[in-house]
Amino acid sequence: MRTKYILLLLIPVYFSNLAFADEKFAKSFVGVFNEGSRTEVIKYLQKNMSKSQTERYGIDAHVGVLLNQQNTFGQLEVQKHLSAENGNERVRVISSNNDLEYNLMINRERKSPFKINYFTFEDVTSDAQKLTTITAQELKQKLTNFIDKLARNEAFSGVVLVAEGKDVLFQEAVGYANRPWRVKNEVETKFSLGSMNKMFTAVAALQLIEQGKLKFEDKLIDFVDTSWLPQGEVEAITVRHLLTHTSGFGNFFNDEFNKSNKEAYRDLTAYKPLVSSSPLLFSPGTQNRYSNSGMLMLGLVIESVTGTSYYDYVQENIYNKAGMINTGSFELDSSNQNLATGYLKRSYSDDWVNSIYTRAIKGSPAGGGFSTVGDLHKFAIALTEYKLLSKELTEEAYSEKTDYNSAFWYGYGFSVSGEPNNRIVGHGGAYLGVDARLDIYLDKAFTVVILANQSDTVAPVRRKINELIARYR
Repeated sequence: MRTKYILLLLIPVYFSNLAFADEKFAKSFVGVFNEGSRTEVIKYLQKNMSKSQTERYGIDAHVGVLLNQQNTFGQLEVQKHLSAENGNERVRVISSNNDLEYNLMINRERKSPFKINYFTFEDVTSDAQKLTTITAQELKQKLTNFIDKLARNEAFSGVVLVAEGKDVLFQEAVGYANRPWRVKNEVETKFSLGSMNKMFTAVAALQLIEQGKLKFEDKLIDFVDTSWLPQGEVEAITVRHLLTHTSGFGNFFNDEFNKSNKEAYRDLTAYKPLVSSSPLLFSPGTQNRYSNSGMLMLGLVIESVTGTSYYDYVQENIYNKAGMINTGSFELDSSNQNLATGYLKRSYSDDWVNSIYTRAIKGSPAGGGFSTVGDLHKFAIALTEYKLLSKELTEEAYSEKTDYNSAFWYGYGFSVSGEPNNRIVGHGGAYLGVDARLDIYLDKAFTVVILANQSDTVAPVRRKINELIARYR
């Protein structure tokens, strides 16, 4: 399975090949990446980032991305320069932190001055490695060595679990839940899930559909007050649109959210000004756009149908049923035990910066709750043993929905990947100082949980685990 890591917070638009492969330019980029100085990164990107991307996100955002990727990948050892492709300068590199091989893709403007739009790291997989099989003990040892090296280089802070069925094959915690106090991460540490909460919201809605209390084609306007609804064809939005990210809603993590008092977000009503003030992006059902606002609205539907709070419903009907005793949307100003603080690199500091003040005080149906690797393993078991939903609706949840103009990699609240005989479903989550992933191997009966309290660190770990599982016999 090949993955592209899109690292500058935008959907890439590919152009025709550049007329040249500028090795000098690529060499300068790798040089700055390897040099590691925050001030040099700032100067380089101020000079070389395209105007459109600088205006769209601000130079600080681009600087932050590069600094966090420096921390994750370490030094890049150049193997060879490749021919330009789809507007990308391409360089084959090896990461000193994880020893994995990548194609570094530097996308540049199509016309002079050919400045940078974004950069990505594309996996390069060795077919020869797949031919050799490994035992459970070898998998454990190889993964231990890999995680420990990342931890020594501060390239991963978190917990990893690999299970075969109900049996845990590997479990390890590294790094710090609180850096200033040197509190170490433990297996029972609770990590922010980012968008992984969308799985729970989708399951909750599907439970109500199974019970006959809700239908896929029910209209949003029948469940929410009109004061919630923005400009656009809101009367056409259905429950299915919300589940498949085809509603036209966008993202409430906007400038208004960034400037607002995060203490206000203790229940769903606090998000109303953010949602109602942003017009729909397209006519419902005609396109797809990954949408936090749409999933929040699905939470409102759940509250309307059940007559209880979203949080109480999910607690009783998902967490309790699955035995997830360490999972919830905890208010961050309460005395919570074993919560990991998120950390990342920012443009204004040479030290680690915590992300506490960037987050809503409490998670929402779109994300921001907390859990442990053990609880997410329990969730995977409960889901695949059909304890949360019927077999029919469970399989509907993690089947692609392109017939409804949804993305090929998405079902109802679950990502869909892998091959026909190696289907992998689950969800990821990312935010400032947060990186998380649940992968459920439907055909191989593996569950992989990776929770990190550090930005942009999960992808190499996930790739390594995928490679080891492919060799496991």
